[in-house]
Amino acid sequence: MWFAGVGLTRDGYRIAVVDGEGRPVGAAERYERCAQQRPVARLAELAGRAPDGLTVVVDSAGGLLDGLLATAGLDVRRADPHLLVDGRNTAEELAGVGQARFGALVPLPPGSWIMTGREQEVSAAEAAAGPVERRLAAEGRCLLGGGEDSEPTVALTFDDGPHPENTQRVLELLRRHDVRATFFCIGLNALAHPALVRRIVEEGHLLGNHTWSHAYLPDLGREGLRQQLDFTAEVLAEASGVGQPVLMRPPYGGRSPQLMERVADLGLTTVLWDVDTEDWAEPGAEVIAERVLRQVRPGSVVLMHDGGGDRSQTVAALPRIIDGLRRRGYRFVTPAELLTGRPRTATR
Repeated sequence: MWFAGVGLTRDGYRIAVVDGEGRPVGAAERYERCAQQRPVARLAELAGRAPDGLTVVVDSAGGLLDGLLATAGLDVRRADPHLLVDGRNTAEELAGVGQARFGALVPLPPGSWIMTGREQEVSAAEAAAGPVERRLAAEGRCLLGGGEDSEPTVALTFDDGPHPENTQRVLELLRRHDVRATFFCIGLNALAHPALVRRIVEEGHLLGNHTWSHAYLPDLGREGLRQQLDFTAEVLAEASGVGQPVLMRPPYGGRSPQLMERVADLGLTTVLWDVDTEDWAEPGAEVIAERVLRQVRPGSVVLMHDGGGDRSQTVAALPRIIDGLRRRGYRFVTPAELLTGRPRTATR
């Protein structure tokens, strides 16, 4: 059996493969400034060559690739923190862990997510973060959504882009309806599609940081967290020309008391949500729109997605959402305008 580790670099992805004895199978390969399909296709090719099969090893920072790899029919397994160091694991280290500690890896079959098997731990960490979130919200350093606004305002937000098809379709609808929104971008996607980042800003929308690789942030130490956020901020600033975003949204909403404090210490404001469309599950455009119109209240933050899969249902729901909210007198704003003190600056 061969074991492939998928590591992350400032320029993209790195793949290293070892055999059942821990010996390298060829040289490590780099895939830079590209969409995820290239490394996924290469791993599928390697799986066809492996004498007794291939296992792909990721860590909890690999949330951008795990689903695509599993859907491609690959054996994907997660190495948890006790096997690793700080979420900054190289491709070689992950491949080596696969070979040496195969029985300790967690399978990630199609339909699972990067934290499969640890759901209770994830929920407990989120619950424990509540007091810190409320304190930071009172200080204007965290936005929970659904505040005490007397005005009917709402912030539309989109996660996981930019995507070459979905993001353009969302932008066109927002332009047509004269609505300003906020896009929480994944750094690796922004690296692959910088022109879309520029377009988002040029059309008057706000950028937010959604980490480098859709990582589950509570698993990371200080340096791993810094790299996930700094790499993304640098790429967004380079592509947009408007500075680094100060708004950050943790993938999966994954958070802990320690994470919330560390993000605030880095000078970033965490933006959560109170209206979850769950559009990632593709429930249908009518259901997506109904969920927004049923749950929204003054000061709401609506979570949608322009990346991470087929978002045609989200695109189809968007006009109904906008028209329905306008009929109720809602005004579309950004998270920066909903924060305590209503700061207008969203970059640094």
